[in-house]
Amino acid sequence: MDIYTVHLESRCIISDGLEKTEVPDGFVIFKAETEKVHYLNPTAAIIFELSDGTRNLKEIAEFMREAYELPQAPLAEVLACSQNLVEQGLLHLCPT
Repeated sequence: MDIYTVHLESRCIISDGLEKTEVPDGFVIFKAETEKVHYLNPTAAIIFELSDGTRNLKEIAEFMREAYELPQAPLAEVLACSQNLVEQGLLHLCPT
């Protein structure tokens, strides 16, 4: 597994150098280093906000289950979204 691959026990943290603007349907994130703008939908915005290094992805998925009153935690969706945020440089994995 390389350093950019997330798994359920991964803890992520928001990368430095980002400018976050809240919009009605999520966040707009500007990454100055690459001069790219990223649009996060409400679900991605929640995952982004909860990535403070204190929760692993399984715990974030459980939070999403409770928040949206889902029958089961959206593990695959949280993993996929987190992986995308890491690949885009918006989150990075905490050292284990």
